[in-house]
Amino acid sequence: MRICYVGAGGFSGGFVHPHLDRQDCELAAICDLDIERARRASAKWGFKRVYTDFERMCDAENPDAVFCVGQQQMQHDVGLRLLERGLPTYVQKPAAQTADEVRELAEMAERTGTVCHTGFNLRSAPAALRVKEIVDADEFGAPVLMIFRYGLMSKKVWGEAIADQHSHAIDFVVHLLGDWEQVSVLPLLDETARGYVAAIRMASGAVASLCTTSEQDPDFEFLYYEISGRGGHQLISHDGDLLYHHKGGDDLHMSMGTWNRQRVIDWWGYFEDVRNFLAAARGDEPDRCPVASTVRAMELGEEIARQCYAAGAEDQ
Repeated sequence: MRICYVGAGGFSGGFVHPHLDRQDCELAAICDLDIERARRASAKWGFKRVYTDFERMCDAENPDAVFCVGQQQMQHDVGLRLLERGLPTYVQKPAAQTADEVRELAEMAERTGTVCHTGFNLRSAPAALRVKEIVDADEFGAPVLMIFRYGLMSKKVWGEAIADQHSHAIDFVVHLLGDWEQVSVLPLLDETARGYVAAIRMASGAVASLCTTSEQDPDFEFLYYEISGRGGHQLISHDGDLLYHHKGGDDLHMSMGTWNRQRVIDWWGYFEDVRNFLAAARGDEPDRCPVASTVRAMELGEEIARQCYAAGAEDQ
């Protein structure tokens, strides 16, 4: 596949560009408003040509798919125009600044019959893929409880931290448990620490909690979640590793081992996320994370932020 890439920023250079040479694609061109940044990315990762105008790039290169990765407003504005062209489009999470804008992308993708994939890499992590299989199987039974701890709140604006960082956790809860009905949020209001606990009732009747704090050491445990099914079945994941307690049978263990950069790319799903997008763009398999599937999670994040502010949360 011939691909073009819009955006030569730090996230792309850290989590997408390093593994594109392992994907089944030709790196036709990269575009960035900063021409020098585009040239550096071209020289380092092997994009054949550079542009500062994405429409000129698409006209000249005739790509099979386009990555659009950068600030959320850019992803929305450029993404809409790419979808209008009928180009399969990859955007990073969150796809846009608001749920309404995400819905606009979803409606344009549906109108043009075009793949618009959102890069929620956690859905594609090896352990998470296995968790999804287990949760959907009859043996596990309908989930009754999910606990998710996400130890990061580095952004100074509460709404930005929730939309940008915690969207991973929020999306994963909705991805596994289905739609949500109600949420109640209690923020941690402290001069030196920030965070919150969100109790979520799902449409299925299951309940979930999302716990965050600025005081968690991300190098020790970036994320943790557990899911309880029926009759003693339980899933526990620490930083992408997995334990499935299979009542009446052998427990399942999955572990990557030593922490390293390659572990981040593969074990947290970045490689598989991109592979799935390209396969969906070719029509070879379903899109694991179509933009339409992220709207309700975006709305949940907005409601969590609203309740944090209503309870006294103040931006730094």
